[in-house]
This record gives sequence, structure tokens and C-alpha cells, in this order.
Amino acid sequence: MDFPDYKKYAGLIFDLDGTLINSMPYHVVAWKKVCAEHGFQINPQLIYDMGGVSSRDVIVYFKNQGHDVGDIDEFVKRKVELYRENIDKVELFPKILAILNESIANHKKVAIGSGTQLKNAQDILNIHNLLDSVDAIVTSEMVEKHKPFPDTFLLCAQKMGLKPQDCVVFEDGPLGVEAALAGGFDCIEVKDGEFVKLHKN
Repeated sequence: MDFPDYKKYAGLIFDLDGTLINSMPYHVVAWKKVCAEHGFQINPQLIYDMGGVSSRDVIVYFKNQGHDVGDIDEFVKRKVELYRENIDKVELFPKILAILNESIANHKKVAIGSGTQLKNAQDILNIHNLLDSVDAIVTSEMVEKHKPFPDTFLLCAQKMGLKPQDCVVFEDGPLGVEAALAGGFDCIEVKDGEFVKLHKN
């Protein structure tokens, strides 16, 4: 299925994990390992369903489910450590990358709005020679309220000097789609790098 007309927007905002980059399998591996180290198992689908949610919020969810997560900061640190062991293996989705590169070539504003940590986003973009090409990066440390709240995408628009109605968000997760719509953005939902649905605001 062809992507809808994204060229009419002045700004394009891309979620990172599961949208621009095929990183979710590596996140699942890291989550499974660190949870096992804390004595409990998780259903991998849960990680996909919580795509876009910060690691800290995921751990708070585990804690609220009755799991012994220990020190949350240490849990986050260990999970990130395990994920970063594979960061150089993460590939980009070709069709989404092509849209991003085309938009840059056409002098559109481009931002990354992700629930990951800044160092992960910067390293991924740097590995693929994209770091200097994007106009803004907003990650989990930069907002207090994460997806499904719209704060991540609103800050992206602000950093690009644009209004939400002038931007479109590319997202793979239901919480990310919800966040985009809550912020007044149109949203192109994707799965495995392919177009799924256009959500109009």
C-alpha cells in the first residue's frame, strides 16, 4: 500500500524504535534478559504493545504488577546496557529512510521523537550518517510526560518552529499514534516499515 501524501507537510516527525529503525527485537532481548535477572518472565508482545513508552515507565508497570524490580535506576541502566550491546546491528526500514532522506533533500524540517534515551538516538543516527541531517531530536529525558501524552511531539514541533497542524508524525505503536492525535498532529501509522493507516486530526 502506498504512503499517503506526506509532501504537503512542512515538518515530518519520526518515532525511532519500530518506525525508522528495526530495533524492537533487540529491545525485547534486552528486556527478557534483565527481567530474568530479576526473577520474572515477560511476554515479548508486551514490549511491542508498549512501544514508545520510556524504560522507566515500563519498569514502573512491572513493579505495579507485583514484580521485584529492585532499584529502578539500576534496572534502567542494565536494560540500556544490554540493548546497546547490539546497537550496531540495528537496521533502518528502507521505505521510511527513503521518505526521511527525500524530505531532507526537499528542505523539509525533520525531527526524531522517541521514548529512548538521547545517547541511543544519537548513536543510531550517527552510525547511519543521519545525525547532522535532522533538525531536532526529542527523547525521554527531555519531557516529563511520555507517550501517550503528546509532549514529545509538541516539543519536536516547537524545536522545528512549526505548529502541529503543519507536521505529520510517523508512528508504529498505538500509544504513539494516540500521542500524535492528542497533540493535534496527523499521523501515518506504520508496521514493519510499511504504511498501515493515515490518522487525520
